[in-house]
Amino acid sequence: MTDMDPVGGSHAAISDDYTEGIVGSIAAEAVRRAVVVAWMAVLLGLLVQLLMLALNLGLGTGWPGVAVLGDVAQGVSWAVLVCIGLAVGTVAGRDRALVMGLLGLVSGPVAWGIAKGAQRTVQSAMDLAPAGIDLFFYLVCAIKGIEYAALGAVLGYLSQHEVTRIRSYFLLGVAVGVLAAGAMTGLNLWRAAQLGTAVTPARLIGTAVNEFVFPIGCALVICMALRMKRLVGLR
Repeated sequence: MTDMDPVGGSHAAISDDYTEGIVGSIAAEAVRRAVVVAWMAVLLGLLVQLLMLALNLGLGTGWPGVAVLGDVAQGVSWAVLVCIGLAVGTVAGRDRALVMGLLGLVSGPVAWGIAKGAQRTVQSAMDLAPAGIDLFFYLVCAIKGIEYAALGAVLGYLSQHEVTRIRSYFLLGVAVGVLAAGAMTGLNLWRAAQLGTAVTPARLIGTAVNEFVFPIGCALVICMALRMKRLVGLR
């Protein structure tokens, strides 16, 4: 038995090294995927904010002044965090739809909370009244969790089955965007009714457009990351 111990020990060492190699490879790929998605998400956040600024100006709400910096801080940080949260799940080997659904469920509310924190920090630095944290904020977090759980689950299904057609990801983003826009528009109307205030058409349109566009952009960011992986010959 003593003669066999070195053999068994060597097998165990090889097995441990192999396992560590696999884990290290998955972790390295997750980091690479996160980096690729991060810079694309920054561009997405900036583009969405530019779209919202142009829309508001077109609707006659006027130039927001330095307040735009808070919106940019929120939009970019939100885009980066939620897209990276979903992208990390694309390296899962099995049950990817479940993994990405759970990541979306968590990253949606967490990213929204951090993004609002970034917005409040910038607003405070600019001596502007920071956005409040109330029941409305928590309801938005709940909607974001459900929204990105659904988006993440379907993205996980598509990526695990190696679907990289842009059209598939675009249509998925459209479907989620329509539901999110409807939910957020309804929530804003409910809040206005609770407060006894009116919601301007510009605000409703802006909210609907923002909620519609962003899931499309996030789905396309994930799609581009997967297509880039395929182009460089990775599996």
